[in-house]
Amino acid sequence: MPITKEQWSEIETNLAAILGHARFKLGEHEISVHRVKKSESTTMLAVYIDHEIKGEWYTKSDSRPSCLEQVWRKRTFSVFKAADIKRIEKAFGKRGAKKHYPNLYEKREFFDCSFTTAKSLVRQFKRIEGLELIDTNSCQF
Repeated sequence: MPITKEQWSEIETNLAAILGHARFKLGEHEISVHRVKKSESTTMLAVYIDHEIKGEWYTKSDSRPSCLEQVWRKRTFSVFKAADIKRIEKAFGKRGAKKHYPNLYEKREFFDCSFTTAKSLVRQFKRIEGLELIDTNSCQF
């Protein structure tokens, strides 16, 4: 059963709270979202797949659950910082920089289990086909 617009607004409100949490089902996996501490004064929303976040999921794509790319946030970063690119281009010129540093403008991407806001999480989760809401009230971890 698809999640209604009212349920999405309830989920967003719940996740924005200090002790926000929600549980979903996607295929055979249970997706649980909990607000956790990032630092002393900052919190984030962590997305657990079957009650786990494994470090190997960041580096080994063959050991990831099938739903990871749908529920985790896609992040990108440049191989070189903008200041370094500017310095290299000034030293070698644009053509020379491309010749000596073939990956100068390259970007890498990875998946992150954390979201900064409930709104961004709900925006991404709304696009997932077959996502079912299990619970937003009880915190079972």
